[in-house]
Amino acid sequence: MSDLPYLQGKPPKYLFDGTKLQYHQDRLQDFLDGKRIMPLHIDMGIHKSCNIKCVYCYGVKQVKSPEFIPEDDLWDLADDAKECGIKSLAIIGDGEPTMNSGLYSFVQHAKMLELDVAVATNGLLLTPLQIEILTKSLVWLRFNISAVNKYDTIMGARPNSFRKFSKVVKYAVEHKDNCTIGLQMVAIPDCFDEIIPLAKKAIEWGVDYLVVKQFSDGGEGMPIHFDMGRYKEAEDALRIAEQMSTERTRIVAKWSAIKDSIAITNNMEWSFDRCIDLPLLFQISGNGKCYPCGYFFGNDLYCYGDLTKQRLKDILRSERYWEVIKKVAETPLAQLCRGQCRHCETNRFIDRLTKLYKNKPNLRDALITMSNGIDNYTQMLMSPPEHINFI
Repeated sequence: MSDLPYLQGKPPKYLFDGTKLQYHQDRLQDFLDGKRIMPLHIDMGIHKSCNIKCVYCYGVKQVKSPEFIPEDDLWDLADDAKECGIKSLAIIGDGEPTMNSGLYSFVQHAKMLELDVAVATNGLLLTPLQIEILTKSLVWLRFNISAVNKYDTIMGARPNSFRKFSKVVKYAVEHKDNCTIGLQMVAIPDCFDEIIPLAKKAIEWGVDYLVVKQFSDGGEGMPIHFDMGRYKEAEDALRIAEQMSTERTRIVAKWSAIKDSIAITNNMEWSFDRCIDLPLLFQISGNGKCYPCGYFFGNDLYCYGDLTKQRLKDILRSERYWEVIKKVAETPLAQLCRGQCRHCETNRFIDRLTKLYKNKPNLRDALITMSNGIDNYTQMLMSPPEHINFI
């Protein structure tokens, strides 16, 4: 049995605990053939600061600052993304995107270019007009929340901020247009008891989903640390919450990512031996500097380039970009990084695929093998999940 269950027939509606690379076989073929391809997707920040201080914030390790990407550079980025064949942009960190006033024209411009764009935000700075701009321009809008009863403490927000948050989410749901509205919880021991209350709120508000994800411990510089084995304490609550799902609101735990977080953080054990997916997934810090992943934000040794000084298309075609990719791919993971990463699932998928392809260079046959048969493979392709461009 494959350890990639989302390939085993029809995947869930919102495939959070896996990758969607299998729906982009043209780019996969070029990748396997060793071509210098363009990424499918970009994860990015547009501001390095935040208006709240979540107790688990990975951005603390990445070092907050008042830096941001100017509006003109954001427009250039969108134009270059379209020209380069990039399919989607997720504005999800490393700071709060609504602190950059250029956000709203940027997402409108990207939509005009027919790029799929998404935003993750704490929501507390949003006005009704801004919410409507976002829901009309985005494929999905996600609100970050990890507690209901302890909202102010866990989220590091001003007293009584939960009332404002609730109003923002309700307004977004009421004016969602074709935009998927979701919530994301980072589960840590201090808020395991908030899982079920938050699931109830998600259903009450009528959002499309609540996803509960793992805490990624990047080691030195992180605001908290805990024994990842403690996730066992949350298993019952997570299963109860998932069973609360309704036709309108899905509650989803990222079980595979939680398992990875335990194995990697506690034992430094990955299920793959190199980080080789970088040509498919590009990442940008809120100050415009570009890196292989969030773990390297601020590390000039791994910086591809700077969007406030260079165009995205020039960075992607530069020798520097491919040199960094090569350096990362040739370095054992234990010497390279720490903790569960955005790239873990895509690397797991690519690792399986490349090994099969090496023995028999046929992409379709390799994917059929990974899917445990033609029937599963066909059903998987015929019933894609939502938002396939967000790999």
